[in-house]
This record gives sequence, structure tokens and C-alpha cells, in this order.
Amino acid sequence: MAKKNIFETIKQSNNLPQLPQVMVKLIKACNSDQTKIEELIQIISIDPGLTSKLIQIIGSPYINLPKEVNSIKTAVVYLGMDTIRNIAISTSAMHFFKIAKSVPEFNINKFWYHSYKCGVIARTMAEEENLANPDEFFLAGLLHDIGRLVLLENFPDEYQEILKTNSTENQILAAELEEFDTDTAQISAWIFKQWDLNPLLADSVLFINESIEQIESALSHVKIIFISNLLARQDTVEKASDIISLTDISESRLTELVKSAEEEVQTMAKSLGINMDDTLDTRSEEQLSSQIKDLSLFYGTLQNLLHAKEIDSIFNITQNGFKIIFNIPRMFYFMLDEKKKFLTGFSHKYDKAHNIIKNIALPVTRGTSLIVKCVKEQKVLNSLNKKRDQKPAISDTQIIRLLETKGFYCIPISSSDTTIGVMVLGVDKTIAKALEDNQELVKLFSKQTSVCIQNIRYYNDYASNIHEKKMQAYSTMTDKIIHEINNPIAIIKNYIETLGLKLPDKHPAQEELVVINEEMSRVAGLLSRLRSFSSPTIEGFEFVDINTLCKSIFEILQKSILLPRQIEASINLDPEIPKIKTDQNGIKQIFINLVKNAAEALSSSSVQDGKITISTRFVSNSAKILIDEKKRIPGNIELEIADNGPGIDEKLKKTLFEPYTTTKDKTSNSGLGLSIVHSIVKELNGKIACETKPGTGTSFIITLPVNSSKKNIR
Repeated sequence: MAKKNIFETIKQSNNLPQLPQVMVKLIKACNSDQTKIEELIQIISIDPGLTSKLIQIIGSPYINLPKEVNSIKTAVVYLGMDTIRNIAISTSAMHFFKIAKSVPEFNINKFWYHSYKCGVIARTMAEEENLANPDEFFLAGLLHDIGRLVLLENFPDEYQEILKTNSTENQILAAELEEFDTDTAQISAWIFKQWDLNPLLADSVLFINESIEQIESALSHVKIIFISNLLARQDTVEKASDIISLTDISESRLTELVKSAEEEVQTMAKSLGINMDDTLDTRSEEQLSSQIKDLSLFYGTLQNLLHAKEIDSIFNITQNGFKIIFNIPRMFYFMLDEKKKFLTGFSHKYDKAHNIIKNIALPVTRGTSLIVKCVKEQKVLNSLNKKRDQKPAISDTQIIRLLETKGFYCIPISSSDTTIGVMVLGVDKTIAKALEDNQELVKLFSKQTSVCIQNIRYYNDYASNIHEKKMQAYSTMTDKIIHEINNPIAIIKNYIETLGLKLPDKHPAQEELVVINEEMSRVAGLLSRLRSFSSPTIEGFEFVDINTLCKSIFEILQKSILLPRQIEASINLDPEIPKIKTDQNGIKQIFINLVKNAAEALSSSSVQDGKITISTRFVSNSAKILIDEKKRIPGNIELEIADNGPGIDEKLKKTLFEPYTTTKDKTSNSGLGLSIVHSIVKELNGKIACETKPGTGTSFIITLPVNSSKKNIR
């Protein structure tokens, strides 16, 4: 059959794969940090198929949003760029890997394996050589043999004969030329042109089977796809030395790239259940397409996890991944607390049971709960597998009711031998079986979630530890300074007193001695203030009505500090706040220092109508209910002092609670107020945070436990 007739036949058939231009635009847009949501919406809106796919996913009951989603913008915001990109790729790419069932000799598993590996190597090489748009190279590597699938789809009988009588790649290519007057590479390049892709990509697949000598003078696109195709074959080690002249990447580095790509493809193949030893493709087209889509979305979820900066973000990303891939209707988390005595509940912020779950805790001592067993035994547990005569724990029954499902599926959040919590997925028998059939994928979810959480915790703990060590060093240094200076001060004061006794009462020097003595006393007073930072005095813990205390101090400060400066002040007290066990004098000192600081910041700035707001509130969801023991763990309260002043510079904020950090003029003893507050808060087992933005104001938030003692220091 003449080449012209081949292309005309393919073009007129319904088996020509389509790669919408929107896909290429979308990949580029999602890979750019500069892309705005409005740009994504405009690109997605061009493709009705992709639009309906996104709305279908985001609007399904499995996502469980509190309100109906009927706009592309909501879908983009909720799913995120990485997931959008992976949905686009997987939705379009499935059309490329359809294969005629009438050609059993063709092994789709090995075809996919080679194509995916070629794409991974091509992308990595492009990144190594700092070339623009590495994803284009991945696309070219992934689809370089698309022409073969087109021939199989359009000419199944003829291609079946080719596969029956030819086994090696060179033999198959020669047979294609003889039968069709064209081959896989030429058809692939032709399809790339039909898709209106970068012409260099079409050239890269067109010349993929040329000799090394001819490729040496080609452009980088051609060289990289040529090299990737060779390295993606089984005899990669032998090929590396032959192609070293085509790239600046060293032979040893090429070997590393191939090994890394092989590991990535092996992992994905294992998750897909693809056995490379199979001689026949036993999977249905729909099942393979579905699983490739799931893996595409899964790796998008992993990429999102690696970018997460907060633990709540990790929970939300993991949950979205499970919902989209496995159709999980609801999902909760239970994480071990710092002392590993309780599992405390968490959920997606949009979940309608969010407030309830945040109030739940499970004691680790309760061995009847499957959720607790999951953590202790570090293995997956399914409540639907319980025997009929086994009575479930009260907590398990309540969690199932909150999930509004037939049962739950517990997955330990663990890596290596460390378990830090458990994912609790709402399931029915169908979903539970899907999870069982994809155990490797589920384990990857668990491991990656655990690693990301532990990394964030490690970073936060490390930063906190460094800060505490710096504060301890300041404290030690201050104690030494106080000790060393107090000795000569005492000696000088004694000499002054002795000298005064030796001199006549009316001696002119007596007045000067009084001035010197007063100044020495002032130095001693400054040292005393330094000691309050180094070793704050906490007299004892007792139950304190925080609202009454704050109100009484506020009235004094309003008369003595705020009204003279013409600063408007207001106080908002939470009537539901309980009495807290703490040190009353410590709270007073914190309150006075922070209000005084806010007043001075307003007075020294050009802010008109300065305002200070003092608030108390009980921290929502901080108290926990031990649902198996019908007990309650007291929560936390917050004291906030906010102003509408000039704010604090971000650089200064990093060292805000360290001694001698100040926004004021350099006066004696300046820069100790906040460090003293920090030290007292720490002694009260609390935490202090600063929220500020230049030009809009500053807010200091003190979090204190309702029930605390000196033995309870964290």
C-alpha cells in the first residue's frame, strides 16, 4: 500500500488519536508559577470534555463539599494545579493507548513500559541540560511509538501477520516499510504535526531510528529522544558508551539516570500490577486505562505533598487524592499526641463533621478500638471484616456514624518502624475491595504522608529547639553578667556609705555621694529587670478568672497609659471562658508589657486614631472528649493584644522574642520586654505568636492551657 494511501486511510478513519492543543497549553500553564487562575479557566473552557471531567470530579458526592460546585474556578481552586494537569494528561493519554483486541500478539504492557521509561529519561536529560520545557521532551518520549498503535488500530490483520513473523524491533520496522511503505517513526512524526506540536518534537521522533553518525549533527531535541529511546531498551548498559558522543552528560551520570528511570517505572508498573514477563495482555482496556489514570493522579498528589508547608495542607492533599482515585466519600485522621497517650482527631476543613472530629480523642490504652489497634499493630484494618459476634468499640461505632458509611478502613500513617497516626476512610464493600486490590498504592500514600508530616515536624522542632537554645544561652550569659556586676555594685555602695559616715554631715561631697548612690541603685534596678528575663518569678499555680483579671488591669492601664496618649482601647471578653490554672502575677506582667509596647508603638508612629483591642476566648475544638471513657480533656484559652500601628518588619519578626531586639530608639534596657514575656509564657506552659503586617498593625496571641502546673512544662 502506497504511503499516501496509508495516511489518507488513517486520516479518514475514526482511529486517529487526538491531542487537543489545550492539553499542551494546560501543561505549560500548570508548570508556571506565574500562571493566574483566570488564565487556567480560560484554557480549560476551550475543551468541553475536560471541563465536564473536572466538574464531574469536583461535583461528585465523594468530594463532599458543603455547597454545590458548578464553576470551573471552584474546581481549579479546590483541586490545585498539579491535579488539574494530571487529570488533563491522563484523560487525553488514555486515547493513545487503546489497542485492538484482535491482535493478541502485541504486548501492550511492554509497549507502555518502554514508552514511559523513554519519556522519563528524556525529561530528566532535558532538565540536566537546562533545556526549556522538559515536559515536552517527556511527551515526545512517551508518544514516540504512537504510530505503531495507529497502524494496529487501522490495520489489525496486516499487523498481526507482521508480529507473527518478526520478533526484533529492526525486523518489525523493515516489515512495516514493506507492507505500508512507511514505518512507526514516520507515522508518529506525522501525528505530531496533526496535533500541531513543536516541529522539533516531530523531527525528534522522525529520526529516532537513524544511525549514531547521522544523529551527531542533529539538534538537541533529536539527540535526546534518540538517546532516550536506546537507553529505554533492555540492553541499556551496553548502549551508554556508544551514545556518549551525542551529549555532554557523562557516561556514569547517564547510567544513574537510567537506573533512576528504571526504578520509577518499576514502581509504577508494580502499582499497576503489570508483569513484564507476561506474553499476553490479559487486562481489559478499561481496567488498564483506569489504573494508569489513577497512578497519574497519585503521582500528582505526591508532588503536591512535597510542596506542602503545613500539616493541615498534607491532610487535605492526601484526602483529595484518596477521594479522586478511590471514590472515598469521607475521611478522618487520628494522630498521636506528643506524649503518645491519645489519638486526637482531624478532618478536612470543609467536612461537615470537622468541629466534632476536632473534639474527639481516643486513649491508646483502649485496645478494643480498631483505630487504636491499627496504630499499635501497624497494619491495615477493615471494620467490615469484623465477625458478627464481635462487639465493636463505642468509639468505632460513633466514627462510622460520623462517616455515614457502612464501615471504615484504617491505614497506619507510618514509615520504617514509626507510626504517628492513622487514616480512617469511610468505605463500603466495593471501596474496601478496591483498596485491598491496590495495597501497594495505599502503602505509598501512607508512607509519603508520614514522611512529609515528620519532615514538617522536624523542621518546626528544629527551629523551636534552636530558638530555645539561643534563649537559654542569653539567660546563662545574663545570669553571669548580673552576678559579676552585682559584686562591684555592692562594694561601691558600701564604700559610698562608709565615705559618707567619715565626712561631716554638711560636707559638699555628701550631696554628690547621694547622687552616686542613687545611680548605683538604678543600675541595680536595671539588673533586677534583666533577672526577670533570665529567671521570671512564678510564685504558684492557682485557678484564676482570666476575664476579671484582664478587666481590672485594663482599667488601670487605660487611666495611666492609654488615655494620656489619646489611644482608643476596647476589651472583648469571652463569657464562656473557664477559670484557668496559672500564675496570676505572671499573667499581669504579660498583659502590662504587651499593652505598654502597643501604646509606645502607636505613640511613636504617624498612625492617626490609634486603637488597641484586648480579647479573650476559649480556643474552639481545643478540648477533647475521650469517647470510650466519657471523659473530657481541658482545652486552651487565648489572650490577644492587637493594635493598628505600623506593624513589624519581617526580618525583625524572626528575632522578636530574643533579648535586645527592639523597634524603639536605643535606650537603656530597651528590647527586653518581649523576651521577658516569652520567658513567662514558657514558664506558664503556654505559647506566644505574633501576627503582623507593615502598615496594618500587630497582634500578639498568648495561648495557655486551662489546666496547668509547674510539672506540666512542655
